[in-house]
Amino acid sequence: MCVTTHDNCEGVGPPATQAPISHTGQVLARAVTFQFALDPNAQQRILFVKCAGARRFTVNHHLARVRANLDTRSVEREALGEGEDPREPSTPSLSWSTFSFINEFNAWKNGESAASPVNEDGSRGLVWRHELPSDVFECASVDAARALENFAASRRGERSGAAVGFPRFQAKGKVTPSFRLRNRATPARSPSSQPIRFSDPSHLRLPKFGPVKLFGPTRQVRRMIDLGRFHIYSATLTQRAGRWTVSLTGVAAELHQAERSRTHRHAVPVGVDRGIISLCVAADANGVPFERFEGVKTLKHALRTLKAANQTLARTTPGSKGRQRAKARLAKTHRKVVNIRRHLVHQASRALVDRCQVIVIEDLNVAGMVRNRHLSRSISDAAMGELSRQLLYKARWHGVEVRVADRWFPSSKTCSSCGVVRNELDLSTRTYSCGVCGLVIDRDLNAAINLARWQPAGPSAVTLLDPTRALLLSTA
Repeated sequence: MCVTTHDNCEGVGPPATQAPISHTGQVLARAVTFQFALDPNAQQRILFVKCAGARRFTVNHHLARVRANLDTRSVEREALGEGEDPREPSTPSLSWSTFSFINEFNAWKNGESAASPVNEDGSRGLVWRHELPSDVFECASVDAARALENFAASRRGERSGAAVGFPRFQAKGKVTPSFRLRNRATPARSPSSQPIRFSDPSHLRLPKFGPVKLFGPTRQVRRMIDLGRFHIYSATLTQRAGRWTVSLTGVAAELHQAERSRTHRHAVPVGVDRGIISLCVAADANGVPFERFEGVKTLKHALRTLKAANQTLARTTPGSKGRQRAKARLAKTHRKVVNIRRHLVHQASRALVDRCQVIVIEDLNVAGMVRNRHLSRSISDAAMGELSRQLLYKARWHGVEVRVADRWFPSSKTCSSCGVVRNELDLSTRTYSCGVCGLVIDRDLNAAINLARWQPAGPSAVTLLDPTRALLLSTA
């Protein structure tokens, strides 16, 4: 079981300003996602694949309508002549809102629209629409609307980050099979009567699918639901490397006061330096080493296995059963690398949050660092962005203050003893030597000490408790 945050609950719950109340009176204000691996039977597996295909079909339907409308209006605008005729194109523009997409597709698939498909027996609409949950189509319409809204905001210059183009059409085999189901019940409703619920310790009941077997312990989630400390908004089913997983997204109550207490934590600020050799090195402002977590390096250790799997895949015939087995072996190896890396990062972030009152990290330009072709593999394997993301949301849960030092703060080049800043410091130099005071210290430990002593100064300083902002900083 994996526990993560879910920062975007739009479309699956009430507005953020209204904290829901559970059936036991608990205030649910903490966004949480629990993830489990599934073991569906043969019939359920077929339905999962159909739902994933229906989601792709729905998204492509909306994108095709919008693309055709934009092309038609563009041709008509050119025919009018730019600047010569103030009239608008005769073809009206389509609404990209979530509700318009849902209403249009429901009418189209139910045969109530003039453009609905006509079947061989004369009926209208999709003949297979009743085989699948209606949530699959509606949630796919929501996803299409969000993608188009991001495209529109990027085109207007209102979206931060890299520019976003028109959403790509989703093709089978080129996108991750996935779909979402909503839990159409309020938090005040009894857990035993909700559409998405645990029928027993090893089965999750989903609408249209019945009980689906789960891997792993579910006691923590079931106990939280029974006590009214967690409410499920939606269940997202995803297939990766041949295995289906479910992500239960919802809202939970704040952690117990004992978990958020600061009395038993290290009072001195602790700096955390993320690196390639070590996952992170922590030290406090007094210069005392706090913790060192060894580097992940799961991808580096799996390169030989990945190379053999890729060579085997290259020798297979396209479309053959052997090629499918080779792709499954390759995907399984990649899945193992990801799971080991995520597990180690979870261990490091939880240990730091449990022991510290104040954590200071750097605002690293991870997206820019991976453009270095000599270091891109090592930087990606170091999981720098994932570590900062986990630190931020776990610190928010446990009441820990997280400070993000300025991106240009010379933590590695500054002497932690006398404060002199070196002009040059190569990445190959793993030991920091000060020519003024004679200090000789590990490079990462020196940077961690300097980070712990960093203080916000000026408008560029940032003190964060919001995981959304942290994710933007880690991928900027």
